[in-house]
Amino acid sequence: MTKSKISFQLPVLDLSQPVESTFLSALSQACQEWGFFYVANHGIPESIFSELCLLSEHIFSLPQELKLKLGPSSSVQTYTPRFIASPYFESLRVSGPNFMASAKASADELFGSQNREISNVLQEYGSKMIDVAKIVIEVLLKCLGDVYERKYYKTEFSNCHGYLRIVNYSPPENVKEKEVEGLGMHTDMSCITLVYQDEIGGLQMRSKEGEWLNIDPCKGSLVVNIGDLMQAWSNGRFRSSEHRVVLKQPVNRRSLAFFWCFEDEKVILAPDDVVGKGNARIYKSFVCADYLKFRESNEEGKFEKIGYTVKDFAGVKIQATVTTML
Repeated sequence: MTKSKISFQLPVLDLSQPVESTFLSALSQACQEWGFFYVANHGIPESIFSELCLLSEHIFSLPQELKLKLGPSSSVQTYTPRFIASPYFESLRVSGPNFMASAKASADELFGSQNREISNVLQEYGSKMIDVAKIVIEVLLKCLGDVYERKYYKTEFSNCHGYLRIVNYSPPENVKEKEVEGLGMHTDMSCITLVYQDEIGGLQMRSKEGEWLNIDPCKGSLVVNIGDLMQAWSNGRFRSSEHRVVLKQPVNRRSLAFFWCFEDEKVILAPDDVVGKGNARIYKSFVCADYLKFRESNEEGKFEKIGYTVKDFAGVKIQATVTTML
């Protein structure tokens, strides 16, 4: 496995402060170069993160036959067992906007009756993450241009929806390597993804030069990364970077990933002024659900997921023209 490099500094979007033009410039540059940044003062108390981590510890410690009641062959299909995405990765999905109902469906299968504590905390967390995601999208539109938030938020992003994935990474025993991939290199099928990672860390981003850079945990902050849908909608002005999770310590790692996506029927096409006068359009229009199906069908049973991205699905091949002087 390719070894990782040292950590690097990313901008921090502070939601408690007005967004200055100088910061927008720095954030825009980071989104073009890295596709990652942090969000601080987001209004989600640390107690909720702690509660969800304890909840995930309880759920993932249940017997495997009980967890598989939520597995791919079940009627609920909210649990992803190990050896599907990775030998060390398992997760529980909670869908919005009614996170309480989604959590209740899983809790009823696991515990036989309604678990109000699980449903309530997931509803609270999901609702807060929706609020944060909406603000982040507004700021990103400002990065593209002064009027783009007013011009495009309601028409393009008002019907977005989100889902939460609670993830548990179980490190292998007696492994000689210092770093083991808990989840292989991939890009996200979202507009943006907001991640809470515990103090263990392990999230890494692949630079344009192919180097792996550590995205260290930043206490009290969320990690935001640009997804494939936003990369296509922005005509590549924002970068959906390849990233992975490495396991560096012999302890379980937990994270909470919130994916903010276009509605399934959304036709994704960069507006002309986002593309810019004189610039080439590098993505053709496509329906969101069609891309999700493309990725899911091509990635089935593969741990190394980066073989297919939005470029493969909707990229426009730009052919160079040769002018002959007569």
